[in-house]
Amino acid sequence: VFYNWGTVRATFNPQMYTNSKVIDIFGTMVAMVSSVDGSEQLEFVPHHLSELPYSEDGGITWICKFRDDVVWYEDDTPINADTYEYTFKMLLDPKLVNKNAAYVFDPCRVINARAYYAGECEWEDVGIKNVGDNTLEITLEYPSTPVDFYSTLGTVIWPVHPEIYEAGMNEDRTSTTYGTTVAETPSSGPFYLKEWVLDGYEVFALNEKDPLVKMGYFFADEINGRYVSETATIWQMFQNAELDWAPLSGDLYEANKNDPRANTSKSPMVWGILVNGASDNVIMQDNDFRLALYYSTPRVQVATEVYVLYKSPNYIISEGISVQTADGGTMYYRDTPEAKAIVERFADNDELALELFDKAYEANGSQKITVEMTYFDEQEDMKRTAEVCQEKWENLFGSDRFELVLRAVQPAQAYDNYRIGDYDLGTGTNLTNVFNMWSSFNIYTSDYADKYVNGFANEEFDQLYFDSVYGELMDDPQGRIEALARMEELLMEYVPFIPAMQNDNTWLTQEWVELPTYTYLPFVGFGFRQSDILPH
Repeated sequence: VFYNWGTVRATFNPQMYTNSKVIDIFGTMVAMVSSVDGSEQLEFVPHHLSELPYSEDGGITWICKFRDDVVWYEDDTPINADTYEYTFKMLLDPKLVNKNAAYVFDPCRVINARAYYAGECEWEDVGIKNVGDNTLEITLEYPSTPVDFYSTLGTVIWPVHPEIYEAGMNEDRTSTTYGTTVAETPSSGPFYLKEWVLDGYEVFALNEKDPLVKMGYFFADEINGRYVSETATIWQMFQNAELDWAPLSGDLYEANKNDPRANTSKSPMVWGILVNGASDNVIMQDNDFRLALYYSTPRVQVATEVYVLYKSPNYIISEGISVQTADGGTMYYRDTPEAKAIVERFADNDELALELFDKAYEANGSQKITVEMTYFDEQEDMKRTAEVCQEKWENLFGSDRFELVLRAVQPAQAYDNYRIGDYDLGTGTNLTNVFNMWSSFNIYTSDYADKYVNGFANEEFDQLYFDSVYGELMDDPQGRIEALARMEELLMEYVPFIPAMQNDNTWLTQEWVELPTYTYLPFVGFGFRQSDILPH
């Protein structure tokens, strides 16, 4: 299987990664995969565990029993309860300050995990215990449903090899070189890292020792990734049969959207512009100014001219997010009356945007307003998005009164900048849990550990989040819908994020690629990495 990837990876360290392709080589306790029997279903499968995690006390304590035959590909070192206990301890180590420690805080809140991360308690106080018999017990502060546990702690805690992790540690134990070279990137998943040239390419080869491979969920002998960001180059490589999988965008989408090889996703995410209401640039702290940008964002132009195939949302929660209804069924959140009312209230409105800008301009002493916008370097569509915003806002507000300065930054560095508040505006998105949108809003709560600096802090929002994820609304479907709508409304009133497009991507696969599912599945998509290659 050959595919392109536009974003260069700097590390395979699963505790520091900012690139989801790390899952190619790192297994987890539970796997989310597409069925391979033709039923086209999402399956939760015990991977490193001998059975799915279970709770005997209503969702507080979760029992994780490990297989006896799981090993690291490179040296056959066992992957067991000891491995995972070490992994959790390093993930939460207060000196290492690993980015992905936040996965242990929400929505499955491990007892004292946050306190240990902050250096306020001992490891023995954390609710992660190796209880013997190759079993790990994880104790939470609040009950969790099986789906929430499977899709969070079960699938986003990738083990690290203790000996290799320790060997890469610096003297004061504040960092490790783990995952920065092929030799320091051992495999615990369906594939192992065979070759890796930074900024060039990577080759993953099938790990015959992995339980999922033995169970028949993976077929490809190798997965070859090429770092290519130019759309024209990607398309030419696909035409030349150098790629088995290629995204469609712009004119390519219009010309090929009816190709029988095309597969279109239903994205759970909305992309747009992160807004720093706590910026040192004082005008960013003005709510009228932020709302002026919100109401006048050229989202239709971005979605239909820059990306062509995307939708232009004036909402934060994607059309791909479902909610449970009072009768036990499900429906798309955006189809609820509560969500529709928000869309109507925040409809695009240049006239209102100009009125709000005028107020902000006057409050700024009628001095020219200059704002900086970060976009992802070497990504044509991101650059064009920033340019379209620049043109629209400077024309609407007057170039004598407003200037948007563009700043090109590599994606990983851009997100690091967002975390420390080094930005005014920045292209990007926030990941969402397709199984629990309420928990996805943890990034906007006042005490979230790894939030992007945006100035938003709201007690009502925090309470709605708590009630929906842990409290009295957990068993009240209609109450949760109303709470979700109010949370979205509070965000849109403050504007820590401006939606610009919903990336319902379309891909073409070569006719010799047999996908495990042609129905788009949450998280799994079309199961491209589970593809089989037919003779051709």
